Amino acid sequence: MPTLQLVDAATNTHLSGRFAPVHDEVDAVDLPVDGTIPTDLDGAYLRNGPNPEFTPLGSYTFPMEGDAMVHAVWIEGGKARYRNRYVHTQGMKAEQKAGRNLFGGMMTPTFVDTALLGPDPDPGWPFRLDPFINVVRHNGIYLALAEGLPPYQVTGELDTVGRYDFAGKLPTGMCAHPRVDPVTGEMITFRYDVQAPMLSWAVTGADGTVVRRETAVDGVDKPYMIHDFMITEHHVVLVVSPLVLDIDAMMTGGSVLAWHGEDGTRIAVIPRHGDDPVRWMHGDAFWAWHFANAHEVGDDIVFDLCWWNQPPLGSGRADLPARGGFARAHLRPSARTFDITHHDTQGCEFPRIDDRLVGRANRYATISRKSGKVALETGEFDQLARYDVDAGTCVSHDSDLVIGEVAFAPRTRGTDELDGYYLTYGTDVAVSRSWLLIWDAATFPGEPVARVALPQRVPNGLHGNWMPHQR
Repeated sequence: MPTLQLVDAATNTHLSGRFAPVHDEVDAVDLPVDGTIPTDLDGAYLRNGPNPEFTPLGSYTFPMEGDAMVHAVWIEGGKARYRNRYVHTQGMKAEQKAGRNLFGGMMTPTFVDTALLGPDPDPGWPFRLDPFINVVRHNGIYLALAEGLPPYQVTGELDTVGRYDFAGKLPTGMCAHPRVDPVTGEMITFRYDVQAPMLSWAVTGADGTVVRRETAVDGVDKPYMIHDFMITEHHVVLVVSPLVLDIDAMMTGGSVLAWHGEDGTRIAVIPRHGDDPVRWMHGDAFWAWHFANAHEVGDDIVFDLCWWNQPPLGSGRADLPARGGFARAHLRPSARTFDITHHDTQGCEFPRIDDRLVGRANRYATISRKSGKVALETGEFDQLARYDVDAGTCVSHDSDLVIGEVAFAPRTRGTDELDGYYLTYGTDVAVSRSWLLIWDAATFPGEPVARVALPQRVPNGLHGNWMPHQR
């Protein structure tokens, strides 16, 4: 491998401006509020994201790498407090000891001297284990999630506990987007790898016990990158787009990701119970980072997604611009076919629903997208849109802030999809301040009912979740 140079943060849009990392771990109580925090909102909004402590080596590709930092706002009795903390992985500790970055970038890996990594290095070498993608709570355990590697457990106050392997039952790790069945409480996960099994899935019960260990998905013979997936009441749904991890190319200085659009996209429908075979459907190539939800309609399955004609990462065809939009897929497993209907052709990301309806029919889905009113970088959004997927209509709110993923928080004792609040962080375009924004779902697309001022800027990040207070 060639000697890597430090990335020039000033010329990398994902290390500067609203993406620029912060390094202070801050605690603040009784945060200032413009508006009124609803008194029937009781819990915490946690959001994870990449926040490099040291200047990256070789390359830096958002959203593929960086140290994990979780930002949280706790709400109770109409008041709010804030705390942020790094997730202190073994790789991060080794770099802190060395006083510099040891690992190369995702696109420019380097074989780090393992002697520098200490007696208990994280798996993933030559890449780092970076649990910056998502943060979830299952059976009272808070987990910061990476892409297909073991998660790191943190406390409810964000202090790092250590790697978490579910009592040794999931030693190789899990995806960054687990799906929790709201009826059974089961957490379903998947994982892809560059060696067999190249795609697998597993189930953890509501009590945190692994009830189905890693189970290989038949019919996968290449290491495909798969970021998200879905469940229904009876099935696991995995979309296998032709984005291949090319280790041979990486070893000779090429890209670790290769788009094989001519191969098309395949979708696997896997029974959650029993050992019936996987049913595969094949169609034209498309890419999706994220899915809103899936549910069964008789023997068929429908799901909504942020659709792309190819990955907007520079790994697709250079002569084919990336195009996106919100769409619905209709799967016919018995006929081994699927089709895509486009709700619109406006690029979007971070689709979310009321999590109490995961795997069942939902009516509403929120997405983040660009209004076109201000210049934004790749991965930035300033408009929150909400689709009524039953009526085929959409309403939207143009924020004066750059926003991220929006989570739905049910109102205390609320049951309806609109009986609650939308929460996300927002940062002003001038890169000076950040807020927690709270919309009342019933009055959306009206203005937020509260803008909670945060004590420091929160860099653009990835996934966040609302976690009701546990009594």
